[in-house]
Amino acid sequence: MTISAQSLQDGIYTAIQAERGAEEYAARCASCHSSDLRGNSNSPSLIGLSFMFIWEGKTLGELFHKMSTEMPTESPGSLSMQSYASILAFILRSNDFPAGDTDLAASADALASIPISSN
Repeated sequence: MTISAQSLQDGIYTAIQAERGAEEYAARCASCHSSDLRGNSNSPSLIGLSFMFIWEGKTLGELFHKMSTEMPTESPGSLSMQSYASILAFILRSNDFPAGDTDLAASADALASIPISSN
């Protein structure tokens, strides 16, 4: 029997976690990536086709690592791992990936096997 890897369609974060992430995003990320996650000429979009163009084919672990080591730009790595996971949950919800019953893991290693894919 083969165990399949988790996917973004499996509900890998909770709605409550995404709500916490929305608050953290507004406080720490919106000034660069905009309140609607669409970014600007200096910061990439975190939603829709532009987000998928950059991240599809990579893993959530890669995205979490980038967030937790490079963001926010004025103070990289300054948030807790739980805050980065909550913000990532908010980004996933904003991209219409479904919520589930378990919080998204707060570790790049734990997320390394989850591909970013629209299907």
